[in-house]
Amino acid sequence: MREVILALVVLLCLYLAWVVMRLFRVSHKPAREQRIEPEYETILDTSDLMREPVPTPLPPAADAPMQPDLAHARAEREAFDALVELARLRFQVEALEAANAALREDFEIAREALGAEIAALRNARSVSPQYGEAVVLAQRGLETEAIAERCGISVSEAELVAALSRGIKPQE
Repeated sequence: MREVILALVVLLCLYLAWVVMRLFRVSHKPAREQRIEPEYETILDTSDLMREPVPTPLPPAADAPMQPDLAHARAEREAFDALVELARLRFQVEALEAANAALREDFEIAREALGAEIAALRNARSVSPQYGEAVVLAQRGLETEAIAERCGISVSEAELVAALSRGIKPQE
């Protein structure tokens, strides 16, 4: 058992040495081999965002050394990244506006349903507790005879309750 643990420790040390060597090699690579990658992946058509045509560079003079203008390339890369970010943010704003419109519609539907419930509760609250069930049955559309039979009240009382709950004035 002791030999197995010792072998595992040795393998772990070898693995750590290999990882450190790889890190050492990566840190000493020349700067021109390193490539800048964006933090996000997207496919965009930025033709509508770039209004001005891109000027074509002049051919270099024969005696001038060919060195890339790193500051210009970095500025172009930052400008492109800014356009990509702008397009991504516009897309997110459109999605949020659509979600907001859907939430507003849901809110209006809920407001109307809640208003109807509040009106029904106000009507039920203004009725005597003795006739509460009769009012509920009348609002559901039951006939006056069925209301009178179910609640144990007279037919004339059921007609009065039905008329009041439906908003119709009773006939004398």
